[in-house]
Amino acid sequence: MGAKVFEPGDDKPLMTKVADGDQQAFGRIFDHYSAKVYAYAFRFLRSQQLSEDIVQDVFTNIWLKRDKLPEINNFGAYLRVVSKNLTLNALKKLALDFKTNEISQKEWNDIDNTTESGIMVKETLALLNAAIQKLPPQQQNIYRMCHMEGLKQKDVAERLHISPLTVKVHLREATKTIRGLMDNHADLPLLLVILFHLAK
Repeated sequence: MGAKVFEPGDDKPLMTKVADGDQQAFGRIFDHYSAKVYAYAFRFLRSQQLSEDIVQDVFTNIWLKRDKLPEINNFGAYLRVVSKNLTLNALKKLALDFKTNEISQKEWNDIDNTTESGIMVKETLALLNAAIQKLPPQQQNIYRMCHMEGLKQKDVAERLHISPLTVKVHLREATKTIRGLMDNHADLPLLLVILFHLAK
């Protein structure tokens, strides 16, 4: 963004000025670091709007808690932690929206294709479905019932007339296989990883 490159040690006096409410100093911090925050967020969110929102949230957070800035010895590391936490929160919200809406394969066409987040979710679902279809039939069935229909493992066991342990083993193997397939997609949205952790 055309900001002046900081020299080592420049951060500390600026942090003190920002803590005292110096908006010009805060502007220098924003100009220097905002592009880095945006790049970090975009790496995972794949959305310009969501990434810009993260930048705003990060620096709003920093300004509201500016009185603590003089205590920070490594502002770059502090900024990475704040950026990571807010980006993760955004991903979790997307994943929770996915679960709340109970989007199924039959409903994919109803997803809003006019927004970046809608496109991202649709692409993620397509990747997930492709991975699921590579599973053995029993694992496919159990995975869909547990993770997409939201059934508890004991309920799946009763419905399929098998033991809960068998369901657990199939589900573990299915998840392991899908995660292995995920590793082959360097561009896979992190949203899919979050979905694994939120699906119960």
